[in-house]
Amino acid sequence: MDQSSLRLLAEQGIGNFPPVRLGDLSAWCWDFCEVTGDARFCSLSRALCMIVDLFDLHSEQVPSVLVEQLDILLKQSVSAILDAETAEQGALLSRQLRETIDLTIHDY
Repeated sequence: MDQSSLRLLAEQGIGNFPPVRLGDLSAWCWDFCEVTGDARFCSLSRALCMIVDLFDLHSEQVPSVLVEQLDILLKQSVSAILDAETAEQGALLSRQLRETIDLTIHDY
């Protein structure tokens, strides 16, 4: 797992990225955050954990409408988070994504 895995998730969507791999990617993000001190990856880890928990809660049968909404959020945000000029900017964008994912899941 690495940043290219995050980009692949954003490009191909959750449906093409097995839930087990989402958990692995979340763990990688957390580890990378701790090693580098780059908080954007901690927020990404928590956001991915929310998606993994959603799939676990629904026995991997999450409504397609919700998956599509999450895919749109990831597609719109992940590249900008990774390409941000500074870690601080990336962290702010990542937190916004995490909060939006949380609201999207809880509003569904």
